[in-house]
Amino acid sequence: MSAFTAVIFSPAPGTLSGRTIRSPAVSRPTIARCGKKIVPEPPQFILSSRRPARSSRPPWVPPCLRALAAAAAALALVLCPPYIIPAHASSIGERLKPSTPPYPCEDVRSYYHGLEGFSGDVLMAKLGAVVSPHASLRYKDVWEALKTLDAADADHPEASSEVIEIYSQRAVPKLLAGKPDGWNREHLWPRSYGLTRRPSLTDLHNIRPADANVNSSRGNKYFGGCAATSKKCARPANREAAPDTETDSERWAPPFQVRGDVARSLMYMAVTYGFGQKDAAPPLELSDSPSIRK
Repeated sequence: MSAFTAVIFSPAPGTLSGRTIRSPAVSRPTIARCGKKIVPEPPQFILSSRRPARSSRPPWVPPCLRALAAAAAALALVLCPPYIIPAHASSIGERLKPSTPPYPCEDVRSYYHGLEGFSGDVLMAKLGAVVSPHASLRYKDVWEALKTLDAADADHPEASSEVIEIYSQRAVPKLLAGKPDGWNREHLWPRSYGLTRRPSLTDLHNIRPADANVNSSRGNKYFGGCAATSKKCARPANREAAPDTETDSERWAPPFQVRGDVARSLMYMAVTYGFGQKDAAPPLELSDSPSIRK
């Protein structure tokens, strides 16, 4: 039985991930904030021509008091930094980090309990058994799920009117779902590489909103940057894509902010469906060789 393969790249150092906190720096241009930064009032220096009255305090006391006041002010700023009011969702692409998780987090220690000490195929098989069970959606239901998971306002996903496109890093109206000039469902692991039916076809770990034109431009190219031998390298990869994307005849490089997300999605698909699929569909397999297709 042949295995479908996909090429995976290493995420850029420092790349953030997580579906509810991804892409924290996608704003282009700068977004106006709805709150003002609270800063302490500057000290008031009063000039006077009058000679100050004599003081009975020793001459070293005033300098010491001033130094003590300055130290106290600095300590207060460190311990109690000024509060900055977060901005609400914007139409130009900034996804906000939620102040509280929108759903309960798993206890990692209990979730992966019993996997210590394993490696290689044995570890992969055991991981697959842990992550594989999930509710399989109908393909038409994926639209509504993406409107929540990829909402521009992570604190209020249901109320948010926009989603973030993964390759363009723009916030676009949810109402444009499936429209020619809107967004559609991008399979990070291409459908043509073994995703023929549920559950792998509708697995939400592998599907993200993408501009319809950009999605078509990516097609089923494997992920990677332009090579030195690339004859036609386009930057950005598409006129609707983010500036830090690129593509040639075989490769496609997504924005730096989401490369960690993409890499983890591909790894998840290989772990979950790497030992076979339902209805005798071939298993999925990652590869670092661009020449391997099937």
